[in-house]
Amino acid sequence: MAQASVNATHFENIPPFAKGAAGEVVHAVIETPSRTRLKYEFEPDFGIFKLKQVLPDGLEWPYDYGFVPRTLADDGDPIDILVLSDVPTFTGCLLECRILGIVRMRKDGVENDRLIAAPVRRGGVAQTSDVYEDVDDIPKETMDGICRFLVEYSAEEGHEIEFKGVKSRKKGLAAIEAAMETYDKRHH
Repeated sequence: MAQASVNATHFENIPPFAKGAAGEVVHAVIETPSRTRLKYEFEPDFGIFKLKQVLPDGLEWPYDYGFVPRTLADDGDPIDILVLSDVPTFTGCLLECRILGIVRMRKDGVENDRLIAAPVRRGGVAQTSDVYEDVDDIPKETMDGICRFLVEYSAEEGHEIEFKGVKSRKKGLAAIEAAMETYDKRHH
């Protein structure tokens, strides 16, 4: 088999929204699990995750970070998502998530927003994020820490970051719909 045809992941086959969830539950592919200084990134040309960056001492991912498949954001990548889970998952993990809101940012003059989400509620297994319905439900100090981290790690990469605020669940879902349309236009 030619190497160019190798793609063990086929993330392009995963729909952005979970089946039967009526546009309420999205799929998230985790690139970087929480509690690590390493940043991983999916490399679609090879169908594998690669190490992109090592964060400086004292800075680590507060939550699982990845993307919503079959979306395309203004920066040319799938739309980013930060999942407020109590424990880390792993690189390549597929999660079903509830959108809580979106952090609006510009990186080097280009929109580079980050969705904020929580894992779907599971019977018998409570998580801190189960009570959150919208970003306004997240404790202020938690949300401030998330925003500070997103700005700091991007600045550490040498990017010029403009923080534009935190917006509602409704705005987050609208951003996914727009990124789905962009993906469909580019790939069909």
